[in-house]
Amino acid sequence: MSPRRASKTPGTLPSAKPREGTAVHAKGHERVERILDAAMEVLVEEGYAGLALRGVAQRAGLSLGNLQYYFPTKQDVVRALLSRYLEAAIRHVRERMDGAGAHPDQRLRHALDAILEDQESPRHFQLFAELWALAARDPMVAEALGVFYAGYREGLVELLQPLTPALTPARRERRAALLMAFFEGLSLFRGGGSLRSVAVPGLEQELRALWADWTTPPK
Repeated sequence: MSPRRASKTPGTLPSAKPREGTAVHAKGHERVERILDAAMEVLVEEGYAGLALRGVAQRAGLSLGNLQYYFPTKQDVVRALLSRYLEAAIRHVRERMDGAGAHPDQRLRHALDAILEDQESPRHFQLFAELWALAARDPMVAEALGVFYAGYREGLVELLQPLTPALTPARRERRAALLMAFFEGLSLFRGGGSLRSVAVPGLEQELRALWADWTTPPK
């Protein structure tokens, strides 16, 4: 059986899910989750240098051949990890928004709550800290992160659209990019961030004030 190489449309991350419509789809989904969970553990504990497919397969309880059927290289594993993270983050934000009712302002506040909650995870911070450092010297990781952040920015643009109808699409995208930069920078100083001990008090409150200012429609 030859390895299945994930198709990759330029500008998108491959899905972290196995093929639909096959007799082994349920088993394949369970195996993919085991592989990605194992890879996440390795990245958090040992860094990218320790991310060897054989070691990931051993942690996942699979043979190397079984793992490579889904992810031929460790670069494919990293892409799928980012894809799974982005899909889960977007789902979490939308669930929080749906629980806020129909008012756009409340929905947006709940979206911010979901984004800040995610920063409380030390595992997620450690994953991105490792990938940020690696992106400086690994073009594949830099590309995967670039695609990830493009999707992140598109999600923020979608959140901003109902409350900023007067903005041009280009300006809304720039505002979303700045918000994304604030969020990612803030993650260093709160939650699982390595610089939490030197954080200036009130950063989260200031971000919320900026968020409210940038998303309040002009009167």
